[in-house]
Amino acid sequence: MSASDNLFQRSVRDIDPVDWAQVRSRYPAAQKKTYLNIASRAIISQAVREAVDAMLDGYLYWRKTEPNRDELLDATRECFATLIGAQSHDIAITKNVTEGLNAVASAMTWQPGDNVVFCYELEHPNNIYLWLALREHGVELRIVPPRDGAIDSEAFASRIDGRTRLVTASSVTFTPGFRTDLAAIGRAARAVGALFLVDSVQSCGVIDLNVNREWIDALATSTSKGLLGFPGLGFLYVRQAWAQRLMPRAIGRFSVEREGLHQSEIEGLEFRLLPDARRFEAGNYNWLGIVAAKTSLDELLSSGILAIEAHATGLATQLATGLLQLGLPVNIPPEPLERTHIVTVGALGAGDAYTTGDPQLNRLSAALKREGVSFSIRRGLLRFGLHCYNNEADVAHVLRIAASVV
Repeated sequence: MSASDNLFQRSVRDIDPVDWAQVRSRYPAAQKKTYLNIASRAIISQAVREAVDAMLDGYLYWRKTEPNRDELLDATRECFATLIGAQSHDIAITKNVTEGLNAVASAMTWQPGDNVVFCYELEHPNNIYLWLALREHGVELRIVPPRDGAIDSEAFASRIDGRTRLVTASSVTFTPGFRTDLAAIGRAARAVGALFLVDSVQSCGVIDLNVNREWIDALATSTSKGLLGFPGLGFLYVRQAWAQRLMPRAIGRFSVEREGLHQSEIEGLEFRLLPDARRFEAGNYNWLGIVAAKTSLDELLSSGILAIEAHATGLATQLATGLLQLGLPVNIPPEPLERTHIVTVGALGAGDAYTTGDPQLNRLSAALKREGVSFSIRRGLLRFGLHCYNNEADVAHVLRIAASVV
């Protein structure tokens, strides 16, 4: 297929070559089945398994591991900061996306007449309920409708004004899986002093994102999807200028300046919160999740996020194009650059998380499951998500199954 024929191609330059077969060999699940479900949950590499096993041995045999923990924590922050173009002190360790989003929302002081801008139809529920709850404080919810299945950045900008306190959007929607023009929204929010909060769980680890380039003030993600780690660990980025203005509702030993004392000691009745995102860390850490994240981040960074994006979106393009040629209702973003590693098929909202509203797609779903293809259904759409471990054989397998159904 030529570049002119490719509806979804995103031009990426100066990418070092990657041995994708070698990358694939690190992931046992990718070799045992056709795994196209990264939008729901990650598979892990052999190296991640070995790193977690080593830490578990420390607990099993009571080998003292504490002297290495601070180094591990700092290195993990640094890896994630590198991935998103941030500084390590701007990264807090959380449990998941929901905790990160709520940490920011609850740290703000809301007044009647303030407003929040978001796209109700395309956000995951965990980036909706916390804003609905603000209505009892007199906060206005400005809901922006989507444009052809995508978050409409121009419409967002038109709804932002001097009473806007917070604007939120997903970097890539969980369905239909289109990329958001974050920079356009971020610039509009920054112009009025509103905080721009991004849910990046569907992009981190697969799609290039830079918090400075995109004008992002805060970003929440977890390691359970594209970062190829475990559920129960997440990251929260907060731009330092904003972190110093936010008062966390949960405060603990790791939220405050410790004056060099052990974590079990207290300095006195007065304390100072850390001056950056780390003030959002209240309790002890999920060390197994951290060692898994550090190992996975090392692997992702060694391949390079631009290379991973080009690889995954290229395969997604092949899959989407092949399904279109079979006459299936593939969701095409309004702009070519909004295409990502996620491919969805069907009519948004025509079904639920179990079946679609299209008998033909339900037959395809059943056939894919019989043939060992891992995918998901969300809001009535068949959803396929690709990553660094996928290859053209995975795409061809799905297309063969689809051809047998249609």
